[in-house]
Amino acid sequence: MKSPPATGTPPFRLEMPEPGVLDDLVFRPAPHQPPGPGEVEIAVAAVGLNFREVLKALGLYPEGAGFLSYRDGNGKLTFDGDAAGRIVAVGEGVTDLAVGDAVVAFAPGGFASRVTLPRFLVAPKPAHLNFAEAVTIPGTFLTAYYALHHLGRIGPGESILIHAATGGCGLAALQLSQRAGARVFATAGKPEKRAYLASLGIDCVMDSRSLAFVEEVMAATAGRGVDLVLNSLAGEFLSASLNVLAPFGRFLEIGRRDIYDHTQIDLYPFRNNLSFFAIDLQQLPPERFAALFAEVMELFSSQQLQPLPYQIFSHTDVVAAFRHMRKANHIGKVVIALDLESQSP
Repeated sequence: MKSPPATGTPPFRLEMPEPGVLDDLVFRPAPHQPPGPGEVEIAVAAVGLNFREVLKALGLYPEGAGFLSYRDGNGKLTFDGDAAGRIVAVGEGVTDLAVGDAVVAFAPGGFASRVTLPRFLVAPKPAHLNFAEAVTIPGTFLTAYYALHHLGRIGPGESILIHAATGGCGLAALQLSQRAGARVFATAGKPEKRAYLASLGIDCVMDSRSLAFVEEVMAATAGRGVDLVLNSLAGEFLSASLNVLAPFGRFLEIGRRDIYDHTQIDLYPFRNNLSFFAIDLQQLPPERFAALFAEVMELFSSQQLQPLPYQIFSHTDVVAAFRHMRKANHIGKVVIALDLESQSP
């Protein structure tokens, strides 16, 4: 993999000609895009890698709709990611952010040294967080908060099953659930990940690669089941998870595989007044997204929420970062450092 140009050279971004081989990931010079009306331009210090981008690089993610990118105008595969850095230019009409402000963003095309974004995708960085910490927030906490609070209406005394709970969204949901006073059941695929969850005080940690969680949840709840499920598992695991919902339970689906595969589900569990929500933040209208972003960031500014654990990779090791996430070896977030040295908090 070629390294990006040094600081002070023209902007660069991560791309690949065609998906399939991770070694084809390469940083190349990118055209400069000054901000238009209602936009800001950010010099990126750090990027958060999402599993969606790994699937894109491997050719396993469908080219769908939404404001996230897939290919540029020349057909090159580009990559999105939560980004943090400093504003270097603002467009007409942007009055609440200024050049030099430290920000965090939900960033189409975010794997780049410079990124120009609509204002609604950008929020001020809490002053007590560094750029690597801040970049663990947008995709994970916005998704989890929207799912649990806006859709799931989680409340004190309720119970929730969080699948793949050591991933970014899983750990964000865990923090939000505990803050809401809910009882947490969690799954993870590896013994060391289950041990990590147990160290966080979760008393019912199960294997996400076995359907035995159904009996374990039902036994632990005296046959009632849980009030909410946050799901990212596919196939028979999705169907099995529907069966652990209590009456009036809410199923919060953040996975995409079954949706794009047109998977059918059994409607019989819905006799108990269940609700099913398929969640994709990129389809929220701008005004709703901006309000959600502000709501979540206020909880970080007031230190009611904390950033996720992360493992940081240099931009020269971006292929290793993609491979690391592909193997599901991480806990929390994988962060790529682009220019942390020149952009101190």
